[in-house]
Amino acid sequence: MLDRIKLSPSTLNLYLACPRCFWLEVREKIRRPRGIFPSLPGGIDLALKRYYGFYREKGVLPPLLEGKVSGTLIKRLPKRFSYFDKETDAELNGMLDECLDFGDGTFAALDNKTRGSNPKELIKAYQVQLDVYTLLLEKNGYKTKNIAYLAYYFPKEANDEGFDFALEVKEVPTDPKQAQKLFIEAVNVLKMDKPPSSSKGCEYCKWYREKKSKLGSF
Repeated sequence: MLDRIKLSPSTLNLYLACPRCFWLEVREKIRRPRGIFPSLPGGIDLALKRYYGFYREKGVLPPLLEGKVSGTLIKRLPKRFSYFDKETDAELNGMLDECLDFGDGTFAALDNKTRGSNPKELIKAYQVQLDVYTLLLEKNGYKTKNIAYLAYYFPKEANDEGFDFALEVKEVPTDPKQAQKLFIEAVNVLKMDKPPSSSKGCEYCKWYREKKSKLGSF
């Protein structure tokens, strides 16, 4: 019997990347092979959480964000946002890096990203993530303006004084209805008795077909 389905922005992005890998990971607990995970992004995220927390207690916007966003930090940031959909008997979860309170009864997610350089275009996975965060805010009683923010941290050129990171904050329009649609679509795929076809561009499925052909059709 299929356990209650619990999805997140990362699993929804996996579904978009390859429905078959998604089905195998969430339903059968068969995960894609994973290499060494870089520790730098996690270290920066932890430092930023402490930094934001310090200014949250003061009730002011952190200096790094001054002039880049309006409002202030939410007074209490829940560790996790959840939404249970009765029709599908499935749950959607997400952990916001930060949340902005505009002071007019509306809120917006802010997500920190560590990059090698300032991205010129919005990565699709980031859009999905922010759409989901907006949906979760609304489902938990936080009104939004259908916008969110990406805070990109990336290295500057090193000089005699040291090595610094630059910060670029970008406002992103969000679509919670699209997130809801994607969530339901992914849930329905998980309820299938057999895994769906893989994405043509999935390197993991391609590797399996080439290296494990002796096991039969994939």
